Amino acid sequence: CRFSHGGHLFAAVNGNTIQVYATHTCENIGNLRGHNNKVRSLCWTPDDSKLISCGTDGAVYEWSLKDFKRVGENVLKTCQYTSCACTADARSIFAVGSDAKLREIVGDTPKEYELNGAV
Repeated sequence: CRFSHGGHLFAAVNGNTIQVYATHTCENIGNLRGHNNKVRSLCWTPDDSKLISCGTDGAVYEWSLKDFKRVGENVLKTCQYTSCACTADARSIFAVGSDAKLREIVGDTPKEYELNGAV
């Protein structure tokens, strides 16, 4: 479960589905589907307009909470992602996983940084 920065929303993972709720009413306001395996990490953008997710299916997805649609993706089937984060301006997404590399995802071209085996 991950609360939005404003605290008015929270996202909970149920297998490969992300469920978004209104905090004050606990109403399910939307579901995000697209991962093919377990979702391991969630990150809200600073303005709470988007949610970033990554999972063991090798996918990092960017979701718009305006219409609950996927607006960005980067998939690497050979990596099981364990954690993701985004910058304060939400232009870069960082993800790390089973291949001991940190990926900075900006647009369609990720940059890779070796972690020297320490994950």
